[in-house]
Amino acid sequence: AADHLEFEYLFLEEEFVEPFEISDGIVIPGGTYNYDHACVSLYTGEQRVVATQSTVCEGGFYDGSILLFATKTTWRPSKHLKVIFGGEYNDVNLPQGDFITRLATLNLDVSFSTALSWENFIQYDNVSETVGVNSILRWIPRAGQETVLAVNTLREDFDRDGRFRSYASDLTLKLSYTFRY
Repeated sequence: AADHLEFEYLFLEEEFVEPFEISDGIVIPGGTYNYDHACVSLYTGEQRVVATQSTVCEGGFYDGSILLFATKTTWRPSKHLKVIFGGEYNDVNLPQGDFITRLATLNLDVSFSTALSWENFIQYDNVSETVGVNSILRWIPRAGQETVLAVNTLREDFDRDGRFRSYASDLTLKLSYTFRY
């Protein structure tokens, strides 16, 4: 895929019957909202060692404004390792109040061989103050035979003191074997 730069001007309309809380203490009244965004996006080819999909938008947001930045950058130093850094940042200014949201993600995929791989996904967001981790070890010795070990954990900063405590965790082992006759 070729590299390219994209410019967009978006016209958006949203309608809500009921008011809703968009952030702590910030309520969007019901009604119809028309606003626009100007966006610039950069895409580089996935064939590269480092590739990115990054977008910056600025414009209206309900009765206020938003500055948005989103990115997904992939680094492939070898055929055995792929690392993806992602994130989204929203700086929102509304008559009812201002807030910032941040979402950060990290994928780390290791292919030890054609039969054995390890996939990891980590995500943090500042609104819920949670960190989620998903890790999957997959072994496929032959077609029709698969063993999967998955670990999922969610940690939350309940009292917003910078220390994350376990909220939920699970461990799953899946064995599958296809019988041929």
